[in-house]
Amino acid sequence: MNPLFMCMFRTSQLSFTLLAFALFSASPVVNAAQTDHSLNFSGTSLLKVNDYDVLYSAPVGPYTNKENRLMAPLRSVSELLGAKVEYNLKSQEAIINWKKDKIMFYKGKDMYELNGETVQMDSYPEVKQNSFIIPLGVLLRAMDIPFEYKNNKVVLQNESFNQSKVLQHVTELDWGRNNILDNNSILDVRDFKLIAKTNSSGELEGNLTVSALNRSGSAIKEGKEDLHEIFVFNQTLNMDADQASVDIPDRKRPKIEKGSSVSRSISFLTIKDPLQYVLVAGRTIKTKDELK
Repeated sequence: MNPLFMCMFRTSQLSFTLLAFALFSASPVVNAAQTDHSLNFSGTSLLKVNDYDVLYSAPVGPYTNKENRLMAPLRSVSELLGAKVEYNLKSQEAIINWKKDKIMFYKGKDMYELNGETVQMDSYPEVKQNSFIIPLGVLLRAMDIPFEYKNNKVVLQNESFNQSKVLQHVTELDWGRNNILDNNSILDVRDFKLIAKTNSSGELEGNLTVSALNRSGSAIKEGKEDLHEIFVFNQTLNMDADQASVDIPDRKRPKIEKGSSVSRSISFLTIKDPLQYVLVAGRTIKTKDELK
């Protein structure tokens, strides 16, 4: 991946509604559709890596298929965790170099190779837009990565993931991390809708709406909410600003009652730079008075 450069922005609208926990108890299902010029994804967050929910990882993002299996793009998810991935378009095979292991997946074969040894699978990799899409559980077993299933999503937790090229840039530029008050689990990222299209000028313009549930067991005071959206493109990184500046005012951070949800809608625009990831952190931060 090319070096990332950051553009901080705040073009958003924030609202919050009181929703019963039961609204989020159904099995998560994501409907995904994409053409060469548009993105249209909606559903429930299904994957969290360290502090960040992964709502989109090119080209399709995590989703559940008809067999209710969690599917994910092999390359973008592997690279998010720190692996090196090669894809041979002609032979349609993917090679993952992870720590000391070499893992090979093949189109149309219900097996993969781990350091030359054949491992049987109960499914076949799909290929979408020249990317392998496989059950996430198969990928995690191949890479020997433990996971936890919590709040209807797969949670991967290891500080080594922050050393991947993607998360290293994100964590270095995410200044709000210095003011975090919780362990990124109090605001549980839930429903989202991502829409984007390429306009006549070649710019990708879109909007992300995301909601998170207050799981703290008590009300979150006004000024502490930080539902934080991050858009990782091929060469740039757009991130919501957590601190006011001369040209960026503080945004409203409403009080969130116990068991209620908060929702944010934010727009983005980039010039001829493909979207690679959409990450969201649900957390609380110190207020301006607490920072003094």
